[in-house]
Amino acid sequence: MTDLFTLQPRQHAEGGLPAASCSLILGDCMESVKKLPSASVDMVLMDPPYSTPTVASFGRQVCKRLSDLAIQEHYFGALKPEIERVLKPDGPLMIFCDDIYYAVLVGLFYDWKQINLLVWDKRKIGMGKPFRRRHECLFYANRGTPPISGEMSHIPTILEHSLTKEHHGAEKPVALCEQMIRELTPQGGTVLDLFMGSGTTGVAAKNAGRHFVGCELDPGYYATAKARIDSANASLSHGEGGKKS
Repeated sequence: MTDLFTLQPRQHAEGGLPAASCSLILGDCMESVKKLPSASVDMVLMDPPYSTPTVASFGRQVCKRLSDLAIQEHYFGALKPEIERVLKPDGPLMIFCDDIYYAVLVGLFYDWKQINLLVWDKRKIGMGKPFRRRHECLFYANRGTPPISGEMSHIPTILEHSLTKEHHGAEKPVALCEQMIRELTPQGGTVLDLFMGSGTTGVAAKNAGRHFVGCELDPGYYATAKARIDSANASLSHGEGGKKS
């Protein structure tokens, strides 16, 4: 079953950003994206699930990892044509990933004009053997040249934002997503997240004055996303501004 929720934009406080709409879809992103108009979004920013097992020994873990990568390559190979259809020719695609999954994405989007690697420094050391990871990767690709908004002077390839996990086990910082949205999309543009989770990208888009379309398969996370984005919308309408979390 697919549920569509459209958040009506409220008038922001005087001097604030223009109001932006928000459409949330409960359902499979593979089916939902087919219903979106062509060339209708200015950015695709998403954090799909990916497995990062600890390769402490050879055998099952390695086989599982190779199987996961093969599934992801097949899945995104099928999703790629729809991303190319709904994304404007100069719109950026940004996908959170790990080091190995980044290589899969490079192979899939090799024919795009620009490909780059950004690193999110979480400022906190995680688990692992023999190396303890404190970062995640952010895959960037573009078929054209993106219109730089000029709200920031530049984007460094290493992005330092503290790790937060208030609403989701794989939650990303609002400030990190907002930084990408402000710099790489035009004012009033539309951001699409096909793996919305708890709605971080939607909150970031609202803070930046951009329209947002999000898809989520899990009803629990979908409900959380609705509540968070509605709260951000209410805060902006009262002139409280975007909270970075």
